[in-house]
Parts: sequence; C-alpha cells; structure tokens
Amino acid sequence: MKWLFRLPELTVFFLMAAVTVGFAAYLGTPFVVPDERIRIYLGIRYAVPVALAALWFAIPLVVRRHQGADIPSLSRELGWSALYVGVFTGIMWLHFHIKMWVPLINPVRFDEFYQRTDQMVQPLIDGMRTVREGLAAVLPNVDWWYIGVFVGMFFVSFTYHLVADRRGFRRVYLATLINQSLGALSYLIAPAVGPFLYGYGPNRIATNSQEGMWEAYNQFTANGPAWLDTWGTSYFNAGLAAMPSLHAGAAWVFVWYAFAHRIAIRPLYAVAFLWILIEAVVTRWHYVIDLPAGMILAGVSIWLANRMLARAERST
Repeated sequence: MKWLFRLPELTVFFLMAAVTVGFAAYLGTPFVVPDERIRIYLGIRYAVPVALAALWFAIPLVVRRHQGADIPSLSRELGWSALYVGVFTGIMWLHFHIKMWVPLINPVRFDEFYQRTDQMVQPLIDGMRTVREGLAAVLPNVDWWYIGVFVGMFFVSFTYHLVADRRGFRRVYLATLINQSLGALSYLIAPAVGPFLYGYGPNRIATNSQEGMWEAYNQFTANGPAWLDTWGTSYFNAGLAAMPSLHAGAAWVFVWYAFAHRIAIRPLYAVAFLWILIEAVVTRWHYVIDLPAGMILAGVSIWLANRMLARAERST
C-alpha cells in the first residue's frame, strides 16, 4: 500500500487492470495480443514517444558519468524509465481491449442524437472545413498531419518534461494514464461510432480507415465474442468510439501543462491543438460535441493527477 501511495502510476494501472479483467470475465472474452502489424503501429504511435524520451534522458546521464560528474544512480534512473514505458504500454493495451468491447458492454448507439447536434452547429463545421481547405493548399501531404501532430505532441511533451522538468513529467505522464483509462470507460456511457456514417470527409487516409473499421465493426457485432477468437489479433486497434474525443483530451493535457510550466513552444502547442480539433471534425472521426467532452475528461484527469502526486509527495 505504501508503494501505491508513492507511485500513483501503479495505482492507476492496477485499477485499470482490475476493471478490464472484470469486463473480460463478465463477457467471456479472451485477452488479445495484437499481431505484428498492429504492435508496430501502436508502438510508433504511443510507446515510442515515451521510450525515446526515456532514452534521451539516459544519454546525458551516461555523458555526465563519463565526465566524472556526481549524478544519480544510472541503473536506478534507467529502471524508472523502464517502469514508465512498461506502465504506459500496459495501460494502452488495456484501453484498447475496453474500446474493442464497447458494442458488447453497451450496444446502444447515440449517433443519431450526436448527428442532430452537429446539424445545430453546421456553420461552425463549415468554417472548420474552410480553414482545412486553406491549409491543405499549403501543407504537403496534409492527410498525414492529423496523426503526425498528435503523435508529435506525445513525443515533445514527454521528452521535454522528462529531460528538463522531472516533476512536470510525472504530472503529464500520470494525467495521460488517467485520461486514457477513464477515456476507455467513458466510451461506454453514450457510445457512438462517428459522423462518417453520414458522409465521409476530405482526408483519404481517414476515409480508408473508417471504411475498413466499419466493416469489421459490423462483423464483430453480428458474430459476437466468438468472432474475436479468429480476428481479435488484427481487430485490436480498430474499435470505433467517437464520444468522447480522446485526441482532443490527450492534446489538451499536453497544452495545459505546457502553459502551466511555461514551455517556450506553448504558442505552437496552441496552434497544434486547434488543428487537431478542426481535423477531428472535418475528417469525420468526431462530432463537435465529442471535443468539449474530451476536454472535460482531460480536465478531470489533470485534477486527479495533481492531487494524487501531491499526496505521493507528502508520503515520501
């Protein structure tokens, strides 16, 4: 218990593991080890930014030790880095299981309701499309920028805070863990597939993914858990869940701490965040209402992370 108070990251992991195991037992579904293609994709998208940040932190330690400087134990610091990578990878593995099981846990869909809310703010969506069209005229390979900017924020935030602001790193890291954990559970409250059901957007990469994921989703919902026995390893990251937007939520965590810790590139972060919001809607991954929902969830995650770490610091 003492270690759980001192390491709230492990507390989040064990709670998330307990919930996921409970769902697996209730549904009678197996856990999945994704195939090599998906492992590479998820590693590059999520685990690599954490791993590279940890590596970049280790390099200066090696140099300083070679120079004879008084530094903390290298093995201890590398152990912490390995723990950060392992816990993050575990949380994301559990997250994708719950996301994959959403249709089994709560089969009710709210897409029609969310689509009506989009129609109420159609001028805003039209304005987003206009901005996107303008940027598409000047940005090379614009269809890749949505995921590129999102992954880039993971990498830059983790690297900066781990190397230059260790206390800030634990806040960003823990808030991200909480956000991904609560986000997976929040998918179950009022599920939706996404606005691409009512028309595709201009991003061809997104459209191709949506078509494939929708086909797999229909196969899954038609055949139930037995379908996962055959196709689960390749379906692992293809679960559809629009509400809330964890792209908006995760990005908001990074923006919040960038401004809270006065990172020099925070104006660039603000621009990147606006791009993620625009592209999330225009590419038809998310309804507009998904965005503030994701940001509220991120705010709860930030609040919880700060409180948990404050308690951990008092216990040391």
